[in-house]
Amino acid sequence: MTELKNIEHHNSKRVKKQDNDAKRLNPHPDIQLSSHPASRDLVIFILIFAAGIFLTINNNIRDGQIRHPGKIWSDAAHYYVYMPATFIYGWDVYRFPYKIEKKFEGFILNDKTGKVEIKTTCGEAILLTPFFLAAHASAYIFKLPMDGFSSFYQVFMLIGCVFYFTLGLFFIKKFLDYYFKHSVALISVLIIALTSQIYYYAYEAALMSHVYSFFLFSAFLYLLKKYLEGGKRSYTLFSLLSLSLALAVLLRPTNVLVILWMAFLDLKSARELWQRILFFLNPKRSLIYILIQFAVLIPQFLYWNYLSGHYIYFSYPGEVFFWGYPMLLQVWFSPFNGLFPYHPLWILLLAGIGIMIWRRKLNGLFSLVFFLLASYVFSCWHCWFYGGSFGFRPLAEFIVFMALPLGWLILAISQWKNLFLRSSMVFLFLILVYFNLMQFYNYNIFTGGMWSWDDFFIKLKNYELVDYPQKTYTWKTDFSNIYGYEPIFQTWKHPRSRVIASYCDKGIRDNAHYKRRLSAILDHPVSKLSLSVWVYSPDSNLTHASWICRIDSAGTLIFFKTLQFDDFVKKKDIYTEVHGMIDIPEWVDQNTAIHFYVENPGGREFYFDDMSIKFE
Repeated sequence: MTELKNIEHHNSKRVKKQDNDAKRLNPHPDIQLSSHPASRDLVIFILIFAAGIFLTINNNIRDGQIRHPGKIWSDAAHYYVYMPATFIYGWDVYRFPYKIEKKFEGFILNDKTGKVEIKTTCGEAILLTPFFLAAHASAYIFKLPMDGFSSFYQVFMLIGCVFYFTLGLFFIKKFLDYYFKHSVALISVLIIALTSQIYYYAYEAALMSHVYSFFLFSAFLYLLKKYLEGGKRSYTLFSLLSLSLALAVLLRPTNVLVILWMAFLDLKSARELWQRILFFLNPKRSLIYILIQFAVLIPQFLYWNYLSGHYIYFSYPGEVFFWGYPMLLQVWFSPFNGLFPYHPLWILLLAGIGIMIWRRKLNGLFSLVFFLLASYVFSCWHCWFYGGSFGFRPLAEFIVFMALPLGWLILAISQWKNLFLRSSMVFLFLILVYFNLMQFYNYNIFTGGMWSWDDFFIKLKNYELVDYPQKTYTWKTDFSNIYGYEPIFQTWKHPRSRVIASYCDKGIRDNAHYKRRLSAILDHPVSKLSLSVWVYSPDSNLTHASWICRIDSAGTLIFFKTLQFDDFVKKKDIYTEVHGMIDIPEWVDQNTAIHFYVENPGGREFYFDDMSIKFE
């Protein structure tokens, strides 16, 4: 009898120990941890990588060549040129192929200074160097042009991008395994891959920085969780964690925001926050991070010194953050590259945050604060719409930090007892996949300053998602960019909205030209125009200027109307709206072009902003 009691006591202690071990391994007992073998993950992500290679080759290569205009273009050319400059041309502008910079419209080969001028940092180039060297060696073996810019090299860059994208997804999965069972973690990863803007940057804009930040963020978050959970705080693991953060900061300096997760991930109390900060500020850990960050930055310091003679250099002259002028509503809701209209998955991610907060998970509260902080920072950039952007692209890589809210949302849906509601959510996710892929395969870069809702719904009509009756069309601009109307002159003096306006003076007699063929605007003849522009005269009540509307046919003026600024501008030093309506006669041929521009015959100085034309 005594022996039986001893066995029961021993078994009780063993069960209690197992429970304690389970709690230590899984601090969230309401969630089932994954128990699948690691080999299953390996097979899954090898298949994802293979599928990604097929997809990117099929999407980007035509007749054995990279589809025009290629991957090395604009900002991507800045990120890329570090590699051929280092390994082929020795930073000598005269050794580069003749006018190669004109082809890619990015970096500058300055004949006067003999310098290769690059505005971006070299983090992406460091990550892609193994693929570039493999391309260079293969070009030598197969006796292909070893110029660093051909389609052959760009194919290797495509493979490198898919590699880092797949590895990023893998690390997200490993991170989520700490919180959820295998199916929830894997579904979350697939949803991130297929319904967010990161898909476009993985398989189309492969040399933009977003996928590489996505990979580094994923590695950082996984290594951080592994480090915090480990019973033994390995300095090797901390060094890898520091390396991922250091490379992310080098890649895009604004990535330094992610360091906040070191303090707040899985935080349980304010007291623990202070302990966490002291833990990471430990002299040995601080020294390890500082040394790794410095070592990672050395190539950039050397390049800046080569370019400017200084080891610290700001390579974005004239491009600044306006911290007092955030454009949060625009970056979230604008039909022009807004986050939610183009990638509604983010609405569901915020719902996941709501679930976490409702369940009193501090990770949820911090996820919300982090989303707001990142949105604020990027909305303060002078070009808040980020040029040719697939939705709001600065947050593409930051979706890594929304993986937890997405996992909680998937978990909550899986626990719903109502089959109809669960099926509806599955259908909704499938719709989001379809919507994202339709945008991917129909994407046209739009870089104008403002874009109306008409343009957005026209896109949806082109995707055959809506039957949009095009009864009116509104064209808008706040002069933040110079596409779609020319010539155009910009100024940071006297803006009405945000930071940029346009202007005329004694040297500018006409400005803000905008042309459209009438029959290409609406699905019926244009009969009426509503015009609006805000005008500011700093020195005089009179501008003697007009907003001209004219139609020419075969070189002959057939229609002419003016909107006189001085009929509205009565005071100086204040913006006044100039507005009016114009009827288009029925006899006007709708196949002719209508032309608008500001005329300044008196050579007066004045400013104007927020121009719009509504066609009816």
